[in-house]
Amino acid sequence: MDKAATLDATTSGDIRLRKGSSLKERLIRAGSGLVVLLIATPEFIAWISGGPPPGLGALFALPLGWFLIGGAALERNVAWIITRTGIITGEQRPPGGVRKRLIEAREIASLQVRKNRLAYPASFSLVCRLASGDVLVSPPLPDVTRVNETCADVARLLGRSDVTPVDNPLDAMNAEIRLGSSISFDHVRDVRRGIVVLTGLGSLPLAIALLSGLLSWTGTGLWALGLLVALALHRYAYLMVGKAWVIRQGEISIQRVSLNGRPSAQTIRSSDIEAVDLGRNRSDEGNLFTIKIRLRTGKTLRSPSSHDEDQALAVRAEIIRRLGLRHSANSSI
Repeated sequence: MDKAATLDATTSGDIRLRKGSSLKERLIRAGSGLVVLLIATPEFIAWISGGPPPGLGALFALPLGWFLIGGAALERNVAWIITRTGIITGEQRPPGGVRKRLIEAREIASLQVRKNRLAYPASFSLVCRLASGDVLVSPPLPDVTRVNETCADVARLLGRSDVTPVDNPLDAMNAEIRLGSSISFDHVRDVRRGIVVLTGLGSLPLAIALLSGLLSWTGTGLWALGLLVALALHRYAYLMVGKAWVIRQGEISIQRVSLNGRPSAQTIRSSDIEAVDLGRNRSDEGNLFTIKIRLRTGKTLRSPSSHDEDQALAVRAEIIRRLGLRHSANSSI
């Protein structure tokens, strides 16, 4: 069962949740793992034959290759179909068939939505507790900007009123949605303490070597350069507290810390914007994207947070809706 697979539903207006990789994606991951193993294997064969031990790269490559192959082979594909009569679940581990299960509405003891802690980018799932004591977790909800709306639709379908809305900074039901981290100076003290501790630990052996006359002039110069870098990081640690976009109706407030250490905010209105597109995250070669805003002045702004393609499209659509802009073509760089 890949992303295109379906389960039969008995009711129109149902809600479908899916999690899993297509056959093409699995083959790509397995092929990548196989290439990594082929690169690392000759060093291990030579070692077994009495040659030198494998290098550090081969030691890392071996578990990485098996991890990629194992993940491609063992990853589950899961689908939920939520109807008025209950929840139909389907699960498949290749190369087996699909295992289906029908959970009637009367079997559900409680239903709630939760944020998936280890997921990046952030995602939300339904947690279904059955009267039998079993706990089922749904695939991630498809639209991160419609989490509470989707949960309300699920509650309506199943005839429940005990689904509590979850705190989601990207939810379209909020008066404002936030991208990035809140501007807070509480973290500055922790960052500065960490810089002091790391600088002290790194300087201790160098100081001992200097007192013992074992530190060369080159080493002394590099030590002094490192201390200057640490001093600069300590001085401007407030620049690490982050940046945030706050999207309201008709405007975006870009909040950051200026070079003088004071919070600043720049307001961008709909009339200032030429287009809202997607841009591939510069630090990621995978499938993470940022929201890219092109101003009429020619300047381009990138959002402070990254999202997978589905989330990025949903966030982009919500920004366009709030700003009252016409849809523009996506661009990925």
